[in-house]
Amino acid sequence: MPDLNSLPETITAPRTDAIYNCHAYLTKVPVAAIRPFIETFSAPGETVLDFFAGSGMTGLAALMAGRKAVLSDISVLGQHIALGYLAEVSPSAFRQAADSVMEAARIALGDLYNTRRASDGAIVELTRTVWSFTYICPACTNKIVYYEHLSARGAPPRQCPSCGEPFARRTWPRGEDVPVEVVVTGENGRLASQAVSDFDRKMIAAAAADPRQKEVPTLPIEEHREMYSRSGLGKAGLTETARFFSPRNAIALLELWRAINAWKDAEIRRKLRFVFTAILPRASRRYQWSAKRPLNAQNQTYYIAPVYYEWNVFDLFCRKVEAALRADKELFGGRGDSLLYQVKTRDVLYKLASADRLSHIKAASIDYVFTDPPFGSNIFYSDMSLFHEAWLGHTTDNESEAVVHTTGKRKNGAAERYEELLRGAFAEAFRVLKPGRYMSVVFGNSSGRIWGLVQRALRDAGFKAAPVHVAILDKGQRSVKGLNSGSEGVVTVDLILTVQKPGCTKSADNPSRLSNGDTAALIREVIADLSIDDARNPSYVYAHILTKAIQKHLLLDDLHLGDVLVALRQAGYTIDRKTGLLAHVLGGAV
Repeated sequence: MPDLNSLPETITAPRTDAIYNCHAYLTKVPVAAIRPFIETFSAPGETVLDFFAGSGMTGLAALMAGRKAVLSDISVLGQHIALGYLAEVSPSAFRQAADSVMEAARIALGDLYNTRRASDGAIVELTRTVWSFTYICPACTNKIVYYEHLSARGAPPRQCPSCGEPFARRTWPRGEDVPVEVVVTGENGRLASQAVSDFDRKMIAAAAADPRQKEVPTLPIEEHREMYSRSGLGKAGLTETARFFSPRNAIALLELWRAINAWKDAEIRRKLRFVFTAILPRASRRYQWSAKRPLNAQNQTYYIAPVYYEWNVFDLFCRKVEAALRADKELFGGRGDSLLYQVKTRDVLYKLASADRLSHIKAASIDYVFTDPPFGSNIFYSDMSLFHEAWLGHTTDNESEAVVHTTGKRKNGAAERYEELLRGAFAEAFRVLKPGRYMSVVFGNSSGRIWGLVQRALRDAGFKAAPVHVAILDKGQRSVKGLNSGSEGVVTVDLILTVQKPGCTKSADNPSRLSNGDTAALIREVIADLSIDDARNPSYVYAHILTKAIQKHLLLDDLHLGDVLVALRQAGYTIDRKTGLLAHVLGGAV
């Protein structure tokens, strides 16, 4: 039995390390959160499996812990990112290659990024341009440039400045987007903002008319895609991925991609391609402007904010090159330019395969499994990966994606397909895992029904009913929805459930049976026993309720985060709207 004393019940691993921040991917688990489990449930030199591998964080954690890893997923983008992380390059050679491909791309781009600096009239390369939606007042047909009517704090306009018609962003028709501000390096070396000039408009028009626009890689975002309707792409005319790039950035990316793919050294080329795909969200119109600071690009939707950036592609690429080298130093131990490289990445294998079909892995050959299945109907990985995979030239087969569709023709039977795939995946995990060894499953969902599905699938696969360990995973940073989880059914922490395969492979030796629990009674029981640490926010309380249910072999199919919120209010707790933290009316902040 592994020593569980060193494995805490709450794993805190903020999403701020160099590896995590190097390349975005949906719902990544930080390496720092995975490594303690690998070191607890496996020994150096043993093999770790992740069959929902995504961007390969389990493989990286295994590599850093001196283990081997077998990764699989259906995601073309996930495999690309993982292999990019694993490409070990000389820092000096990589920087030289990055400079060379940028120089080649700049020459091919021409003068399209040029602007005239307002302070001295010098022709310089711009750093970024700010663009704004325009809206047409339905009452007077006056055109409103959204950016020009924001308050000092960035609040939207309240009415039409011409006729006083109340402003309604969702219903007012849109005009063409317009550039409103250019940022350049000033004479003193500092960034300076200036108004858009006729010179800038000429460059923008030249880029839009450039015949290379037709050569920019693109993929259609079709009506059957879940994100087509969720992101309102049809209404906005954003039905293919290339339309998310400004004309100038589209050409700059095209020329940079060409230069990268012409680089002869395979490992450096792989790392350059990795850096390229890492900048795509910010190089697109999805990079949100704000009055205080850039708001990044949401990677779970195709949302374009009413004010957004057209950020110089080469500036983004330079920054990401350094970010990749920082990640390399953390991952490979900073061996630098030493000629005595020990290429360990051969010990991490990544194969494109569905989680319920692991025929490439022999039975009873895996020492430990750590995996993070998709979260039901929350996120659609293959839809969002189109944005990157258009450039990679190969797309994910989404027919076997572990998601629950809520719109379109695939809505019917979606929950059943999801459950079938998850059951098949756990059955395969049981088959390939050595007798007596362990599997840890990360899961976060606000629906007790999904948790009940996970419990039943694990039991039916043959794993012991009683988990050997249940931990709360707190990734630190929270979304706006997470902070407002007092009003929305959003879970901001996950559970990591570790189960054991019995020593005898023929029998589950599983006398404990799952039964339906009294949801209301269990909620009251947990809330009554709350400590300060347990009740940081509603999600922590929800996680403790699930943990208690799992330990008691109870199914809580009718449990939802909303039930927990109601019970907390009834018990005298309030929720701080800014921090999302709980406070008790009889005491201070919890």
